[in-house]
Amino acid sequence: MKKITLFLALLAVTSAVLAQTCPISYKRNNGFGRECSALITLVFPDSVSCKQTSFFTILHVYQNGVELAVSFKLRSIQCVGSQSIITYCGTGGNIPAGGLLTFSFQKLGGIIIPCIVPSGGPLPVKLSAFFAKRNNNAVALNWKTETEINAKEFILERKTGNDFVTVATIAASNNSSGSSYSFADNNTNKGITLYRLKMVDIDGAFSYSNISAVKGTSTVSNFTVFPNPSSGNAKVTISDISEATEVQLVDLSGRVLKNITITNSNSIELNSLQKGMYMIRIINKNSGESVTQKLSVVN
Repeated sequence: MKKITLFLALLAVTSAVLAQTCPISYKRNNGFGRECSALITLVFPDSVSCKQTSFFTILHVYQNGVELAVSFKLRSIQCVGSQSIITYCGTGGNIPAGGLLTFSFQKLGGIIIPCIVPSGGPLPVKLSAFFAKRNNNAVALNWKTETEINAKEFILERKTGNDFVTVATIAASNNSSGSSYSFADNNTNKGITLYRLKMVDIDGAFSYSNISAVKGTSTVSNFTVFPNPSSGNAKVTISDISEATEVQLVDLSGRVLKNITITNSNSIELNSLQKGMYMIRIINKNSGESVTQKLSVVN
């Protein structure tokens, strides 16, 4: 009876160990370099934390029940909060991108633990939206996530020349159901600005968002053409003009018939136009941006 009780107690303890010591997320990186043909990072709960020396040795890796010809050695251990991030260097082969993987670990003391994880593991951040909108001399950046797992931070980057530069670093909330973020960037650039997010995981891995573009402060003003249709004469009036602006009269074949630059006035007269269809194009000479309207002459 004592033997049965002891066995049941040992079984309960072993089951508790198994429940607590399997990885909670997994990532792979094949073709890492000469040293490692495959690099995997496993995130373990606190029960396998850096407070202990009982990290796991990977004995075998199976994909859908078939053992992979890859052997692993410990590369690094990192403590982050209540979790342990353990990275292994694999040699001899790669880890497939699909299917379920079974890791067979040997804990110090000889205990062998099988753990099943999805191949590739969950992405640290699933981004659902990222957009930028100009508001006078500032740009409002907003983004939303659907999920966050083991995310560290968002690095907001801006490009107005040849390279992206860091604007701000925002800590990730690590809310499993996602979060909303916002940042206001002081931006008086006259041309188009590109923005992107660098999403950094707690183990240093990162990925980029899509690129969002905003217009510069030197945007083209609205304009009116009157009368339209015209009998041969029309007046172009530009609102809120503050910089050198080019007005072009273009025919339907694309030829520029007139090209006038205005700086100290907000209107010009177009006279003695022949019957037909034309395009009036307004160009901001600093930013290069343009807007176009049609003009119909019916004389």
